[in-house]
Amino acid sequence: MLRSSAYSSLTAVPPWAANELPASGIPALGLVLVVIGGFLLWRSAQRSNPSRREERRGGVVFLVLGCLIGVAGLLKIWLDR
Repeated sequence: MLRSSAYSSLTAVPPWAANELPASGIPALGLVLVVIGGFLLWRSAQRSNPSRREERRGGVVFLVLGCLIGVAGLLKIWLDR
């Protein structure tokens, strides 16, 4: 198996991957997920789309997760003040 010699073990992660997302980035991540969900819901409304049901389900999931992550991020920012 090929692996970089910079990491001591298979479970080691690169240093940039271990950094926490800043508190101000969490609501932005939620907003991006809401936009993706809205796009999928918009596509599911198109009559000519053969995968309407799957895109509707995916859109709802992205929309709900985006809202939850966005609210959690705003709450974290508010509590950290």
